[in-house]
Amino acid sequence: MAISSTSSGALSSPGLGSGLDVNTIVGQLMAVEQRPLTLLSQKEASYQTKLTAYGALKGALSSFQTTMQSLSTATRFQSLTATSGDDSILTASSVSTATAGSYAIHVGNIAHSQVLAASGVASLQNPTSTGTLSIRVGSGTLKTVTIDTSNNTLAGLRDAINTAGAGVTATIVNDGSGTPYKLVLNGDTTGAANTIQITNGLSAGELSDTVTSLAQVRAADDAALTINGVAVNSASNSVTAAIPGVTLNLQSGGDTTVTVASDTATAQSAVADFVKAYNDLNGTIGNLTAYDAKTKRGGPLLGDFTAQNLQVQIRNVLAQHLAGIGSSLSTLSQVGIAFQKNGALALDNSKLTSATGSNFRDLAALFAVQGKSSNSLLSYVSSAAKSTPGNYQVDVTSAATRATTTASAAPAASTVIDSSNDAFSVIIDGVSSGALTLTHGTYTTTQLAAVLQTTINSAAPLLSAGASTTVALSGGKLAITSQSYGAGSSVATLVGNAIVALGFSGSESGSGSDVAGTFSLNGTTIAASGRGQILTGITGSAGEGLQIKYTGTPAQVASGVDGTLGFSGGYATLLYKLASTALEDSGALAGRTTGINSSLTGIGTQREKINRQLSATEARYRSQFTALDGIVSRLNATSNFLTQQLANLPTPGKSNSNN
Repeated sequence: MAISSTSSGALSSPGLGSGLDVNTIVGQLMAVEQRPLTLLSQKEASYQTKLTAYGALKGALSSFQTTMQSLSTATRFQSLTATSGDDSILTASSVSTATAGSYAIHVGNIAHSQVLAASGVASLQNPTSTGTLSIRVGSGTLKTVTIDTSNNTLAGLRDAINTAGAGVTATIVNDGSGTPYKLVLNGDTTGAANTIQITNGLSAGELSDTVTSLAQVRAADDAALTINGVAVNSASNSVTAAIPGVTLNLQSGGDTTVTVASDTATAQSAVADFVKAYNDLNGTIGNLTAYDAKTKRGGPLLGDFTAQNLQVQIRNVLAQHLAGIGSSLSTLSQVGIAFQKNGALALDNSKLTSATGSNFRDLAALFAVQGKSSNSLLSYVSSAAKSTPGNYQVDVTSAATRATTTASAAPAASTVIDSSNDAFSVIIDGVSSGALTLTHGTYTTTQLAAVLQTTINSAAPLLSAGASTTVALSGGKLAITSQSYGAGSSVATLVGNAIVALGFSGSESGSGSDVAGTFSLNGTTIAASGRGQILTGITGSAGEGLQIKYTGTPAQVASGVDGTLGFSGGYATLLYKLASTALEDSGALAGRTTGINSSLTGIGTQREKINRQLSATEARYRSQFTALDGIVSRLNATSNFLTQQLANLPTPGKSNSNN
């Protein structure tokens, strides 16, 4: 029984005097009053269930998005295998640009770096000569090695050479003789041109004699091989240019074959991944939106428009016929993918095998972003989300050019470079080379072009900026050409005491120009901006963000349309974009979950308001029933008093015993 305190400080118990069970009555009344809270809790539980369901949907869609992104790359479907008949002779690898075929290969000899060995000395630590060594490998940078009293031993010379970065590795070999320690220099780079050149500037002594005695023990050789009877020489044992798209790694001499074939297994695995990714997502959406007739219960997103609309959008993409694909494959059914009655996809492996066998090159366009050009000078580079698939007519009006600066005069047939004419600097693509020094020597005009190119391209600021040049003879004059295309390509400000010997006046400069042209799609002309060799469809057009590269020269620009580029998004690409849009912060799923969270916040506010109202209602009930309890209690007391008084009244007809 509840006990309450009265205003006078005395204790009271509702119903104690009246017999009314006030606590039970108020409790029952409050149970009725609390029904809105129960309804709110049920609604809150429903929202929480939906929020959890949307979390599961987001997770499934995110996994689907990741798979579609990986399948949007054409290389997933265009892999080729390169198999060597004998890995002890060579191994082979290929990229998607290779062409299937078989190659008979004879390796006559593999490439070697040059090895020099010196005569032996008795001690590693005997201090002797000081001075400098100059080392160059092939046409590489000349490196100077300084020997002083801190390192003028055979061991010190070895270590100084190794830290100089001269392109050679120095070791010491002990042959067990009376003078066992022999200095050995091994070139780091193979190839006949990469001989080791040493200028001995050491003072007389044992170290100087050691350097002088260096003699060749193995020549620098190119690899020599034949491929289908065609002779090939390579400075490296990694032969990359002989078979386009194929790298041969030579191991030893001998005869073998290399077979390049379509990697159909990898392509078919990618298609199977596509089907599985869809079925996983479709299964998740189905479970969340389904109704079970046996249990008469629906999924948490039963009837939810957002979830159902997402499923419909995905199925619509899969059912469409691709535009701009430019191949014999344009629907999923052609590779054995078909919808089942339950909405899942099934893969007919025999049909897929047949399709990859006969249309291997076209398979990538069915799933991934791809552009196919009718002109070898035009190629697809990239696209944007708003790039419209289709067949684009490309009209190039001017080709991109590179900057070239040609000397004012021809250099001498034989030019001596020494300290009086070895310094210069140049600005390539807006980047200064800094102070450069030509290697001293006597050069023909061809050799002078080669040493100038090597010196410029070894400049650290240019290397960091990715700027480089070629130097060639044009009408007997030296011409420096930037390797970049477009308005950013420039060669300028050749200064220094070397420029006269090179034939430059210092006022020569050159600049490049960007490609220019337009696209057209379905008869509508699309403006394009040019940068370097890249044409890009302007914002707001059907070709927005579509990038096409033109590698032709000004003389190769056609009058009118230069070619057609078929651009296709592919099913995986389209689905990746759809999933990305749905998962954006402003996407449909985010909007739905934001709405649910807002509703949950509103329920919390309503609950607080109702709880305040319930507290006031309970207080009112208790006040009213406490007052009633007092009234009833007083009435009961009066009733009891009257009953007692009435009981003491004399009974009619009887006399009073006390009289």
